[in-house]
Amino acid sequence: MYPNVSLAEGLVVISSAFKTVGNDTQASAAVPLASYDQLLFIFSTNDFADTSSINGGVATCDSDGTSNVALITSKTITERSAHATANDGKQIVIGVKSADLIAAGKSYVRGQLTGSGTGGVATITVLGTPKYGPATQPATVVQTIK
Repeated sequence: MYPNVSLAEGLVVISSAFKTVGNDTQASAAVPLASYDQLLFIFSTNDFADTSSINGGVATCDSDGTSNVALITSKTITERSAHATANDGKQIVIGVKSADLIAAGKSYVRGQLTGSGTGGVATITVLGTPKYGPATQPATVVQTIK
């Protein structure tokens, strides 16, 4: 990114999903790699029950986000056991370069979390650096201050 471009112009919020993750998998929307140079997935845990755990990561998928889903081996989360003093209120950050995946024939990715036990609320936020021009924030971003 160029030094005279603010992060608010050079980095766009692509997706933000607030999910209750119990005995299931929750995912962000599918992101088209052709539009972005790099993606940054931020997974945040909230308050999980002591008997729960969470894992997941970045997966390749079709444009609908639900077909042909496969976790990318090098972009997976080490399973986190939920415990108030260990993993509640924590973040996991995964960076993805679009060129690496497009070269492997992949066009879309999504962030996903899989829980076990009672679960709790987690968020998946996807940020990206667009290939062309300054970033345009989606309608869910209600204010941008540069």
